[in-house]
Amino acid sequence: MSKEMMTNRIKKIGNKRNFMLESQAKEMNENDKIVILVSKTDKGIENIDLILEPNKFEELSSKVRLSYEEYIDVINDLVEAEEAEWDELRMKDQVNITRDAIIQATILKYAQNEYGIDKNKYSGISINYDKRFDEDGRFLGEATTVTLTAIALMEVTIK
Repeated sequence: MSKEMMTNRIKKIGNKRNFMLESQAKEMNENDKIVILVSKTDKGIENIDLILEPNKFEELSSKVRLSYEEYIDVINDLVEAEEAEWDELRMKDQVNITRDAIIQATILKYAQNEYGIDKNKYSGISINYDKRFDEDGRFLGEATTVTLTAIALMEVTIK
């Protein structure tokens, strides 16, 4: 294929649009909630995603904070959970695990106040990060997602 034919073909097709980036950026701009709640149920398993977009981090920290006692409880729970492997972790991993625990607890506190979600009713809690970009593909930050999982059979009492 000649260079001229290739140029003509590109002109006909036009620039590629990245719809994922466009919809992601549009969602972030239209979102008025600090933490977005997305609930899904499949085959008796309920998942609730609590999503904190990177542009809402400051707003969350001004709206809700852990009390001193809550902060100490988070650290103590972390120490209990990681005690066996703590000495084997790199300092970077120790810092990241601690940061994740504090952010997760803060998001859960907000969800309890705002949506009435009781974290004790859920058997699994996890935290993940997803990169966010604007329409031009520039990195904006990471969205933090705390996922709560409840299995319907977990609350069944057998006599």
